[in-house]
Amino acid sequence: MTKRSTTQRALPTCACCIAAMLANPSLAVAATTRAMSEQQAFLGLYEPETNVDDIAALDLDHRSIVARLATGDGEGLLEAQDVYSKGRDGDGSGLTIKLLSTMAGNLAASSTYQNFLKYYGESDYADQWIEASFEGGATSSLANGDVDFSNFDFEGRAAAIRWGIPLLHVWMNVVGLLEMSAATCQTSSDNASQVAEWDKAVALYTGSVARQDGTGGYFLFTLAQVECYKFGLCKKGDPAPVNAKIFNKFVAGKSDLLDGNCSSAKDAAGKIKGLMTVPLVQGVIRAMYAMDIHDDFQETTQGMGAAFAAALLPLVNACSEGNAYIMHNDMTPGKALKGSYEVVRAALERSYDCLGVICEDVGGLVDLRGNGYMLGAEACNNAKPVERPVTGDGLFDNNNQSGNNMADTTKPVSYGDDNKNDNPAAPTQPAPQWYNENNGGGATSTSLAVVFGILCFICGAVIACLCKKEISRKTTRNDIETDSDSTAEGCEELEEKKASDQEIV
Repeated sequence: MTKRSTTQRALPTCACCIAAMLANPSLAVAATTRAMSEQQAFLGLYEPETNVDDIAALDLDHRSIVARLATGDGEGLLEAQDVYSKGRDGDGSGLTIKLLSTMAGNLAASSTYQNFLKYYGESDYADQWIEASFEGGATSSLANGDVDFSNFDFEGRAAAIRWGIPLLHVWMNVVGLLEMSAATCQTSSDNASQVAEWDKAVALYTGSVARQDGTGGYFLFTLAQVECYKFGLCKKGDPAPVNAKIFNKFVAGKSDLLDGNCSSAKDAAGKIKGLMTVPLVQGVIRAMYAMDIHDDFQETTQGMGAAFAAALLPLVNACSEGNAYIMHNDMTPGKALKGSYEVVRAALERSYDCLGVICEDVGGLVDLRGNGYMLGAEACNNAKPVERPVTGDGLFDNNNQSGNNMADTTKPVSYGDDNKNDNPAAPTQPAPQWYNENNGGGATSTSLAVVFGILCFICGAVIACLCKKEISRKTTRNDIETDSDSTAEGCEELEEKKASDQEIV
């Protein structure tokens, strides 16, 4: 078996090291410098052995789709569908998001893919789901989990597409590639082909534009960052514990494959799957809480909830068909209006052990105004949310100022290609923003306001002093000019009197 040199093992694999590097980019860059590879490390944490730029760049296709959907009209919907099928370049010659679904049959060695195939009955279930959203129709050939978007207007279908792509296409491919790599691992080789598939999974999970603070991305890494904040597990800009653990396993799993430690690689893939399931659970909880407790029946909320449920249903079904039936019955479009938050949450929590999910990773839905958890949405282990500045924002955080791209936002969105204006107009009345960041930290904003006020006061005082000095100077000059005028007038009178006296003489 071929062993690697120590230079190929530069990346730390402890969870605390990964978390520290996520929080400090300079540490990450220093830790991942390796002269023998030109491939850029993902987030400065995972350095692939192969070039996976093309697959990572699929997040730019999704960015382009999101931007076109944001135009809020039928033309934008058609253009988004074209990008979904043919890619940003429009010729369909390379890897596209649609192709991710139709290629799913290559994941036969993945046990999770087999669970999805058993539930939906079709290998291209994700494509059927998304195409039904685009067309405003229904899926009819799926064994379970059929959805009908015929009663949805543009906003509901756009939300389903926006969330369905990363949750249905990307999620299953990431987990499938990891499990397939581990399942085909050979103890007697360096598993070059398996490592290449593992690299692809990391590229898909992260995308090409995600940043360590959770902004800038369009795929699953960024989603986990946002959920972490919303569920009281981290402060804004801090690494999500789930992401720190996932990248720890990404690095460890690749090392195991290279060394032929196949059982450890399988364990890493399984742990990553459980951690990646956490944001799916959080999304379902949030959608049901909004619809049932807050009576938010907007189509955007239903569309988003349907996408999260569609990604989670096959996993829950593998644990309990009854719990999966409850979820589908309460969250599918049309039925979600009568769904029960308490019932769905209970069905999920009964499945936690089977799903590989723990309460500590899920957290609870927090009130971002600083009032702790939302009523009835507390963490199931009674843990308290992390302390953070009060933002003044409500549950849905309608003011997006952070640049986080996992949100429906009124900020301009880049198409990511040369065929359209990079800053298309967004809808004038956007739907509630479910996954955007709030408008900055309250404590930081307050401190800046105080400093700005003091500077303004000082500037005002200086200007007032200068003005007073100028007025005094002008007054003195006017007095001198007045005296000079009086003297001149006196001289003229004296000269006239003198001339008069001479005439009399």
